Amino acid sequence: MERALDIPHDLLIRAINESQDCIIIADAQKQGFPLVYVNRGFEKLTGYTADEAIGKSCNFLQGNDDGQTETAEIYAAIARNESCVVTLRNYRKDGSMFWNEISISPMHNAETAPTHFIGIQKDVTARVLHEQQQSHVDPLVGISNRQHFDQRFTDSLVFARRAHSGMSILIIELDHFGQFNERYGQSAGNECLCRVGECITKLFVRTSDCAARLGGGEFAVVSLSFGAGALRQHAQKLCEQVRMLNITHSDSPHGVVTISIGGVHCMPNRETSEEMLIGLANSKLQAAKRNGCDQVLITG
Repeated sequence: MERALDIPHDLLIRAINESQDCIIIADAQKQGFPLVYVNRGFEKLTGYTADEAIGKSCNFLQGNDDGQTETAEIYAAIARNESCVVTLRNYRKDGSMFWNEISISPMHNAETAPTHFIGIQKDVTARVLHEQQQSHVDPLVGISNRQHFDQRFTDSLVFARRAHSGMSILIIELDHFGQFNERYGQSAGNECLCRVGECITKLFVRTSDCAARLGGGEFAVVSLSFGAGALRQHAQKLCEQVRMLNITHSDSPHGVVTISIGGVHCMPNRETSEEMLIGLANSKLQAAKRNGCDQVLITG
């Protein structure tokens, strides 16, 4: 402890100022906890100078986005006179958003009452975006999962209604996949799913396409890019490419792994619902399977 007290004051100030992380100090005894100090790291990250930031409430970087649940966590920790670490959406002077991980700790006087709060802030935008992206991905096949597909499907339907444009949906299912797993084992089944998933993603590559695994041996595609004729051609080509994988399947009448596809192409209106489109695509899929599998049936 005595060694720390021997460190020159100006050296401590320089060390804090040269830190790559943002360091701020807020007054714990005034309403809104105004900032009394920010270092150069804060200026570099936020675009605000020290003169512009000092005196403002410590949460001014949230702008109008002040309804974040993490803010309540901060105030609850302050009320308990405890430290906390939260991640918030903050906004630079130019309006751009970044994810800010902030560690807040109280500083006390001799009577243990908080006089100031020190905050250490880090830009964790890259980490948060990576985590968000991972949460949208099926961990086995490496393409979009059901949750991401549902969101993209909703967004596509809203856009197609407003733009009076066409949209397409395909439901794709591996034929006799349960028997494949029973005969060849789960490891072979997983490999089969990955190879079929790769065929789908290589064929549906436009920015408005979203290919996803819904679960089990079922996949889906939603797109704004195709007319009905082009959609049928792509679906037929996908069936051919899966057959050409030549994955042996002794319990299939075709001798290899195949897929069946049901689809819909339409110009949605106000009455067109997600449930209606999914239902139509699924009914076409079931009809394709009843017709002997390795089939494409698309309405529209």
